[in-house]
Amino acid sequence: MANAKAKSDVSDAANQGKGEPSLAPACGFFFILLCVVLSVGLIAASYWLGSMQPQLASRALKGQLIPWVKESTLANEDKKSILERLDEIVTDLDANRLNPEQLRRLSFRLNSNPIFQWGAIEALQAQSRASTELSDTEKESIDATCDRLMRSVLEGKIAIEQMSFVVQRVATTERISQRINVRDENTANDLREFWRRAESVCDKLEISKDMLNKSPSQVFRIIMDDALNPPPKDAPLKLIPNASSR
Repeated sequence: MANAKAKSDVSDAANQGKGEPSLAPACGFFFILLCVVLSVGLIAASYWLGSMQPQLASRALKGQLIPWVKESTLANEDKKSILERLDEIVTDLDANRLNPEQLRRLSFRLNSNPIFQWGAIEALQAQSRASTELSDTEKESIDATCDRLMRSVLEGKIAIEQMSFVVQRVATTERISQRINVRDENTANDLREFWRRAESVCDKLEISKDMLNKSPSQVFRIIMDDALNPPPKDAPLKLIPNASSR
């Protein structure tokens, strides 16, 4: 009887197993389906964000950067040239002519670029040239150091924070706009400190002392041309083309 009961229990267990199929295959199927749905959703979201990026960039240029440049202390000729180039970029953005790589490089180079603050450097050069306490040699050295600063901008090596450090003693920075305003009452020693800091930063960044002799608008156009014309993928990594080759 014991053997018969055991066989009956085994039979009942087998029938029970047949009557209640495992949920594992069904769960696996729904998990795969969920992953597929999520993947399609992410792809769609990425595509949507990507398709909106040129419009957002255009809006930022027209609503923020272009008005900022218009109010900057850049020389009128440089300001006009830079604004013309920015308008050309806006036209390309609105026509959706720029690919994601161009947009990425453009964003990197436009974000807090010190070239837009160059009016402050030119104002300090004007103060040094007008100073009666600085020697001619000091004035020439300040001009040469400012040329090195311009090269550091061209080569993409100097950050806006470093530029703010350079002019800390001779200028103030607006809290919201981050616009650098040169003080009118700078002394010869203040200008010497500006010169010393600029030289220190250029030395730290290993900036060449070869004269560049390019205006802010010329440097800006070189930077923009480099951003919108990425080198081939197999080309050596180089942020900004050497100015001597232009």
